[in-house]
Amino acid sequence: MAEQFTGDFHGVGTRDGGQAVTQEYSVESGAAASISAGDLVIVGNAGYVATAADGASSDDVWVGMALTDSTDTAAADGVVQVMYAPDGLVVRGIPTTPGNLAATILNTFVTLDVAAGVQTVDENDTTKGVLNVVRYDTTNGTIDVSVPFQL
Repeated sequence: MAEQFTGDFHGVGTRDGGQAVTQEYSVESGAAASISAGDLVIVGNAGYVATAADGASSDDVWVGMALTDSTDTAAADGVVQVMYAPDGLVVRGIPTTPGNLAATILNTFVTLDVAAGVQTVDENDTTKGVLNVVRYDTTNGTIDVSVPFQL
């Protein structure tokens, strides 16, 4: 049976057994609750974080995973609680193509897909990959990746 998610991703540990940290970050105005709990988060405009967009890669500065929905509105900046780990936060999500889950993708660096607002791991795209594949589960159709903390 496939795992149930409350967001696109959920935390399952850290890369080298280090401690995960939670910190509040500012979110720029322009939309209502632009970041949802479970979204992977990158640095946006100066001083703000944003939800990682389709194709997010090593060109982006990665922060971690949102634990809360952001409080931004169309007219006012807001905040979001983000979990990160200096040695890499391991998160579980859904691959873009579950049929591609195989031993050949382990330890590869891949990118993020976003379709209809849902973030998935693009296990096929290694061009400028930044999410390190650490394990997968073909029975449940999930993939675990390490998200770097780059601040």
